[in-house]
Parts: sequence; structure tokens; C-alpha cells
Amino acid sequence: MLTRKKNRPELPLSEIILRVRILVIDDQDFPYIKLFKRDGYTIEKWRDVTSIKALEQGQYDLILLDLQGVGARVSIEDQGLGVLKHIKQVRPSQLVIAYSNAEFPVKYQSFFELADGVLPKSADYFDFKRKVDDLLRNNFSLGFHMERISTALNEVGLSGRKDLKLAKKAVRRGDTSALRQHLSRTLDNVTVEKIVSIAQLAINVTRLWTQ
Repeated sequence: MLTRKKNRPELPLSEIILRVRILVIDDQDFPYIKLFKRDGYTIEKWRDVTSIKALEQGQYDLILLDLQGVGARVSIEDQGLGVLKHIKQVRPSQLVIAYSNAEFPVKYQSFFELADGVLPKSADYFDFKRKVDDLLRNNFSLGFHMERISTALNEVGLSGRKDLKLAKKAVRRGDTSALRQHLSRTLDNVTVEKIVSIAQLAINVTRLWTQ
């Protein structure tokens, strides 16, 4: 059962860090690997896209993605931007921080908007850590995900109380099948998957309360 906001437990950042896996995809050295490990994060680095399956299945809680020099084998023209687009199409709820020092044409602006965070590659460790920590806190916050569901429903014209009530019911019961069926009547598969995946994240957060 969903509890009142004031009674919802919040995981401390220290516990969140122990639960998550972070992936860096960068063809060059990422200078902050040792610092993240020192601070307790489980972090792995690929020099290129090693396993598309791992990205599609959400084996990592957060991905730090260099947009230049990676992904050429799977997206010849767009490279890292193409990887970002594919991740978000297949798994909309996947957290991705995109970074680069390259200047990209205006036509790629829509790609950047897909990312949950954007940083210059020259940013220091504190910038990366703040961005990572903020996204991880959100990812383990029920209120954040419920707000995302409400926003997603509003964006597709489903702003009625019935739709939001059904989403809340799905989270409370830990079952998204009825929500998926309801949304599939009027929305395309990509949009349905986006909303359902957010609801599943909210379910995962509520399950932490009983562990």
C-alpha cells in the first residue's frame, strides 16, 4: 500500500551507493574511476559498446556515456548519440549521463534532451558526483517516479484522475498488467513502455520498504 508522503521511508545515499552499479562507456581514460571506487561506488568501464544486451536489459543503474569516439560499430553516423537514442528507445527509464567536449550541430539537440544529465568532459569529479548522486536519489524516490508518471500521462493527453488513479493502483499492487492494457488502447507501444517502465521503478522502490 502506498503510504502518505510524510511517512514514506527514504534510503540514505550511503545505502543507495551500496545497491547500484554504474557503467562508463568511454574510448579514453575516465579520470574519476578510482575516486568513485574510493567513495564506495561499484563502477565498471567499457572502451566501446561491449554488450548491447546488457544495456537493453538494464544491468546497470546508471550509465556515464561519452558521446564521441564510442558506438561507431553500432551507429556509424551518430556514434555515442546513436547509442543514447537506442538505450532510451528500448529502455526509457534507464538513467544516462551524457558527456563530451565536442561541439555538435543543432540537429543533434534532440539527442541531448534524451539524456537525464549532460556534462562537459572537462567537468571535475565533484560535478560528476553531484549529478550521479542526484539521479540515484531520484531513482530511489517513490514521489519522483509518481511525478514522472503524472507528467508522462499529461504529455499524451491522459491527465484525468482515472488514468492517474490506475497508475497508482498498479504501483500499490505491484502489477502493471492492467495499466499496460489500459494504455495500449490509445497509445503507441513506445509510449506505453515508457510509462509502464516508470511505474515498475516505483514498484521497485516500494518493495524496498519491506526488505
